[in-house]
Amino acid sequence: MNVLIVDDDNAVRLSIALALRRAGLDSEAVSNEDDALAAVRDEHTALVILDMNLTLSTTGRQGLEMLQKIRILRPDIPVILITAWGTIPLTVEAMNLGAVDFMTKPWSNNDLVAKVKKALARSEAARAADQHVDTLEDIERQAIVDALRRCDGNYTTAAQQLGITRQALYRRIEKFKL
Repeated sequence: MNVLIVDDDNAVRLSIALALRRAGLDSEAVSNEDDALAAVRDEHTALVILDMNLTLSTTGRQGLEMLQKIRILRPDIPVILITAWGTIPLTVEAMNLGAVDFMTKPWSNNDLVAKVKKALARSEAARAADQHVDTLEDIERQAIVDALRRCDGNYTTAAQQLGITRQALYRRIEKFKL
């Protein structure tokens, strides 16, 4: 699991990398869009910390455009934006485009690490949830629970709705420990 740091300022890249290393997180730092997009394609990249301005411009448009490209390449990867020129409208637009968080420079290392760990934990939980595939037994159990709820616990009516006998319903209730 690797955190990608994208910033045109070497001092910022080194500072963030050091804070992450102290927190036990691996990172890779790049200074331009081409290197950043190449690193995003790598499956080892788990999160991106992206500067909003990779040139002398201070509009934040470049960061928003890169955020959109990252969303296309890896819609699942969390992106935390960082800028010295933050505004509320820019923050709102970034969040609407899929950023998970937004920080202004100068930053607190404790806050940065906390935001990174929180975003990584959420991403991992979402990935785990996506990997769960309901089994036939899961679906059958849920169908029985739903039928019993619709019928206010009446076994005869629930069995009729499910298209099975009462005895079969009893066996399944026992099997699923309902």
